[in-house]
Amino acid sequence: MPKTGVFMFHDFGYPAFVESAKLAEEHGFNIFGLIDSTDAYSDYCAWDGLVAVNTSKILIGPWVTNPLTRHPRVTANHMLTIHELSKGRAVLGIGAGDNAVRSMGVKPASGAVMREAVEVIRKKFKEKKADIPIYVAAAGPLNTTMALQLADGIIAQGVGGGIRSSPQGVLAGLERLKARAKEVGRDFNTLQIVLQTGFAISNNRKEAIEEMRWSVSSMMKGIFVQRRPNSPPFPQDLERFREEAKRVGEAYDYFNHMRTHTPDGQLARHSKAVSDELVEAVGLLAGTPSEVLPRIKALWQAASSMPNVNLVITPHGSKGGRKRTFELFVKEILPKLRS
Repeated sequence: MPKTGVFMFHDFGYPAFVESAKLAEEHGFNIFGLIDSTDAYSDYCAWDGLVAVNTSKILIGPWVTNPLTRHPRVTANHMLTIHELSKGRAVLGIGAGDNAVRSMGVKPASGAVMREAVEVIRKKFKEKKADIPIYVAAAGPLNTTMALQLADGIIAQGVGGGIRSSPQGVLAGLERLKARAKEVGRDFNTLQIVLQTGFAISNNRKEAIEEMRWSVSSMMKGIFVQRRPNSPPFPQDLERFREEAKRVGEAYDYFNHMRTHTPDGQLARHSKAVSDELVEAVGLLAGTPSEVLPRIKALWQAASSMPNVNLVITPHGSKGGRKRTFELFVKEILPKLRS
């Protein structure tokens, strides 16, 4: 059975957010990650302090920060502070940067900048004798190599092999990562590997599907606009949507990153561009608990095949929908997975 974490965005109010952190802890989640998003969400550095003093067991930290909008020594100091407040429960997730840097007109950090950042942060942790794990979001070959060499854990991005990650694709991706670890001289079993999956759950199927509109736009952005070496191809069965998909990707709005609605409840620009037909055709993890359970269970079983593989879930939903999605997962999905 894999360890389970949650990547929760702080956009639905302080009391409810802390309640979600407590719920995660009560149900055995091992990581509570917060988004570092310069323009779309409030600053995680205050929110993870609130979580630190209101919980007692779960690991807490950014999931993920970057070395450009926050200097590595500033990040190291913040993590040492959370380490102190939480009595040793800080965890650092760091990556090259996405919306936090792009909304400022800056490109993500290079492999060399990422390597230097991890080395600087690790040095500060050692100076203070603080055992704070560092997880690196490995999105390209250079960052993957660096992460395999220096990190305690890897946030594996794109291991599923496509926009509809299958258990078979996930396992194949993990085997490729294992082979790469061997090439760079790292024992794969000494690494904590994190698989991430995002979804929206509601007893109202239409509501859940609508809340994943942003995800369709984000995927199409990755295919048509900001293609990376590990970006998935455009699925052949969606060819009839190609022109719409391209427009949808170009419409992605980093100021409403990873959400379908604006804070005042209106559809975000990228959400307006996505038709119901395209959302349905992409087939994301969205629907009622009974509809999403089989697919989450398949991913859970794939993660369970390797003892060092963990699963971090990302609940989606607007206007308090994240809390609803998370509570439905905890109450109606998680017990069935663990049984």
